[in-house]
Amino acid sequence: LTIILLLTVLAISAMGDSADHWAVLVAGSNGFWNYRHQADICHAYHIMLKNGIPAEQIIVFAYDDIAQNPQNPIKGKVFNKPDGEDVYAGCQIDYKGADVTPSKFLSVLKGEGEGKVLKSTENSKVFINFSDHGAPGLIAFPSGYLYAEDFHQALLGMNSKHMYKEMTIYIEACESGSMFSGILEDNINIYASTAANPTESSWAYYCHPNDVVNGFHIGSCLGDEYSIKWMEDSEANDVCAETLAEQFTTVQQLTKDSHVMEYGFDGFKNEPIGNFQGTCDSKSSIRTFLRGVNTRVQPTKEYAAIDSRFAKLDYLYNKYMRTQAQEDANELEKELKNRRRIEQKFGSLRSQVNFELGQKQEISNWDCYKKLIESHDSS
Repeated sequence: LTIILLLTVLAISAMGDSADHWAVLVAGSNGFWNYRHQADICHAYHIMLKNGIPAEQIIVFAYDDIAQNPQNPIKGKVFNKPDGEDVYAGCQIDYKGADVTPSKFLSVLKGEGEGKVLKSTENSKVFINFSDHGAPGLIAFPSGYLYAEDFHQALLGMNSKHMYKEMTIYIEACESGSMFSGILEDNINIYASTAANPTESSWAYYCHPNDVVNGFHIGSCLGDEYSIKWMEDSEANDVCAETLAEQFTTVQQLTKDSHVMEYGFDGFKNEPIGNFQGTCDSKSSIRTFLRGVNTRVQPTKEYAAIDSRFAKLDYLYNKYMRTQAQEDANELEKELKNRRRIEQKFGSLRSQVNFELGQKQEISNWDCYKKLIESHDSS
């Protein structure tokens, strides 16, 4: 009877503590060549869940066109590393297909609209993880972009509404540093880490020829370098002991192809990563013990990586080399023509305004920038 009462008290305590931890996980792409982004996010989902955040307090955006994709050689399953576990199994996706949009994402952060939204409070710790493509001042969704200015305004709104005590944001995207550089304040209790600085690519990881699971080449990169490094680091260590500062240093050192950056408030960097990727600041000693038992050894071998800007080209090339099909040759040629068209277009623009490619300008007029992007996309 004493043991039963003790376990009941611990369970009630754990339920009360977990109410202050939330995670919002976003894969912003679609298409089998972007396999890695949804793999990243489903992997992150399992990390949050294992470390104590209740499923009802983890909100997931993913187009959900990978597991059952005709090109997937292992139907119904998605993997984030060679010969790894199926991360799609049990991954509860809340917003799929046409619902994966910037406006829906911002509504979720603000706690507005129908469906599953943040119901965090001034005592909550919130973790946001985004994986997809990016460009200066924006991150991409399947149809549309989330601009740094709009994201920043949403964060300020969350702050004014007291929707968090502390927030951590990890972004995997090219030029992801531009979402925060010169924008994110250091006094609103938000700490952000990005896969790349404001002017460079992030890199896809576990690419051909390392995209092998159970003897099958998946035919697409399985993960992204920065995302893989932080998640495998979380799994290799006791998340209740390793701090945000320690994880940043480790991931910065292990990410070889881009410069991992940090922005915002650093006053809680000495807190365990499990305060955001789990519920380590709960009172449940049993749960903390189990996390330590479940740690894994982090791989030290280096795997094939591809500049994310060339990931689609690499995907199409390997697809054609595997099938030798005319339709795949046509698809590859179409992508090459599109790249040549873009290079010629921007080469002409640079010559007209006497602008060197190496020059980088900060965005000062967001309305003008958005109109420029819209004009390019419609041309």
